Amino acid sequence: MGMTNKQFQGFIRLMIDKINRALEETPDNKELLELKAILQSMLEDE
Repeated sequence: MGMTNKQFQGFIRLMIDKINRALEETPDNKELLELKAILQSMLEDE
């Protein structure tokens, strides 16, 4: 059973929120910043 678009977008938003919280502690983490950018672009493509 697959996810709907809405469920997938919710999952991506949850991941972005968790990344933002991690970036509060380590704002210069390049890996997290790159991952956040990728996830945000996935949301924009929908």
